[in-house]
Amino acid sequence: MKRVLNVIRHDIVSITRDSVMVNIVVMLLVLAVAAATLRHMGLYPEWWHNTQLLLLLCYMPGMGYLFAMLIVDEMDSGVNQALLVSPASAMAVLCARVALPTAFVLIYAFAFIYSAQAIDLPFHHWLLPVLTLSMSVAWVTLLVPAISRDKVKALGLFKILNLYTAIATVGLFIPQDAWYRPVLWLTPASWSLNGIEAFIASQEAAGYAWSFGGLLFFGALVAHAAWLYLRRQAQ
Repeated sequence: MKRVLNVIRHDIVSITRDSVMVNIVVMLLVLAVAAATLRHMGLYPEWWHNTQLLLLLCYMPGMGYLFAMLIVDEMDSGVNQALLVSPASAMAVLCARVALPTAFVLIYAFAFIYSAQAIDLPFHHWLLPVLTLSMSVAWVTLLVPAISRDKVKALGLFKILNLYTAIATVGLFIPQDAWYRPVLWLTPASWSLNGIEAFIASQEAAGYAWSFGGLLFFGALVAHAAWLYLRRQAQ
């Protein structure tokens, strides 16, 4: 356990070494304060719903990318090879590196939800959809270093993964009965947003069905990414 905590401590030091992480955290806090201010002043009420869902979804893959780049850096520098021969198991290190950014996005997500209060839902209705969206962090954190051989390829892959996740927000701006809407179901983030929309419409059974389905969908993607990551580590 101590060795895994050392890995987490190393990651925190590395990720905060320059101003990128600090700037991102500050930007996220500013967005939360701005959204909460507009909501409590009663300004632009027609924006509240979509703005909250957009902001809730779009920052999560980016947080995974920051930690993925940390792993890619370690692969280039040889630190990763040192971790492989350390007493800490590869699975324990993997879980630690996924847990850290996931914990951050979950804490921020619920802080943002309850500070902005743009969508009035109880905690148990938010829980499954937000957990589903947070799995994009683990997916990106593992898949980028599992496939990419350098930072340029890592950035290119992240753009594709980010687009795959963020395209779910298109569903917020098209009619519910649009014939092409089911295409969005190919991304689990869309299932999560559908779950939130169902809860808002007081369709509790549909909300849980969409949310749980999205959780299983993203869980399969994360499991595949973890398998690829561990396979590369073993090479």
